[in-house]
Amino acid sequence: MLKKVLLVLLVLALGGAVVFSRTTESVDFGARTESFYGAHQNGIELPSQANVSVIAFDLNAGVDKAAAGRFMRVWSADTAKLTQGQPVIGDITPGAEQNPARLTATFGFGFSFYEKLGIADQWPIAEKEIPEFKKIDKLQPQWSDGDIVVQIAGDDPLAIFHLAEMLRRDAKPFATVKWQQRGFINAAGVNAGKVSRNLLGQLDGIVNPKFGSDAFAKTVWRKDGGTLMVVRRIQMNLDTWDKLSSAGKTHVTGRKMSTGEKRASQQANAHVNLAFTQMGEGIFRRGYNYDDNYLNGVRQAGLIFISYQESLERFVKIQSKLAEIDALNIWTTPIGSGLYYVPKGLTSQDEWLMQDFLI
Repeated sequence: MLKKVLLVLLVLALGGAVVFSRTTESVDFGARTESFYGAHQNGIELPSQANVSVIAFDLNAGVDKAAAGRFMRVWSADTAKLTQGQPVIGDITPGAEQNPARLTATFGFGFSFYEKLGIADQWPIAEKEIPEFKKIDKLQPQWSDGDIVVQIAGDDPLAIFHLAEMLRRDAKPFATVKWQQRGFINAAGVNAGKVSRNLLGQLDGIVNPKFGSDAFAKTVWRKDGGTLMVVRRIQMNLDTWDKLSSAGKTHVTGRKMSTGEKRASQQANAHVNLAFTQMGEGIFRRGYNYDDNYLNGVRQAGLIFISYQESLERFVKIQSKLAEIDALNIWTTPIGSGLYYVPKGLTSQDEWLMQDFLI
């Protein structure tokens, strides 16, 4: 340190300028991977990736239980490799797998999948769909349901696109895309380790259970190693929301917009009041923003709300209160909805998705 100071003084005495360069260690986001194999499916109990593509498929006519088994074998094998940056046979764009960037794929199956394959008696829960919340729901078929749903998430949109295209190609003999929703939060490395904001400016997901905790396990995982996935597409009226002052937005949400701090002097139907649950009663929220341009002059923007919970009752208990009197309902409208069973994870390459139901 003394030598450095003396060098600076010498340079200044000679009339020179001192310029220090600060180098930062580069991070290879593209090389990062998340484990595919495990007791639970990946893409759930991990920090959110920057981007998501949620795709629903409907089975093609004539696909039976045996065909569905072949379908799941192909999807399992290709997803296991592509999420780790490994090539697969017959890749439509060789080399595109080389930067997985924390790529994951989480597979869920609707009651209609079981029904079409003649295994409805094996559907794991009592409820077959999410109940309608008549006061707020304006559901559209193009954003709802589907026999299968895949949540493809990662820190690179190109890696997500590549996996999505490969799964779509693999599915052609067996299933057809019903809908696709793309979402985003902060880019990789931005706001790292912190809660992201939705398009209303809210810090979304503050009260989620911590990864690896008993609370997370009790909230999310079922005894069979699976979980339930709820997907809701929520349209936001940003034009009227933006007319509110910061104080007005805080009044509606029940949290200070800048910090997410819960406000003591909030109205009874503030969003946070109704969404709050007692310890052990909640859900795990994973939301992504969407901004899909304009349709007939109306901006298509909002939230792809995804939640994971061990029972549908957990979600319904919260959503029923929100549907009745949530102050935020003036600015948000659910236009898509779906319920899916997410089976346990695969522990080796000898296993494949839905094996317990399709053998």
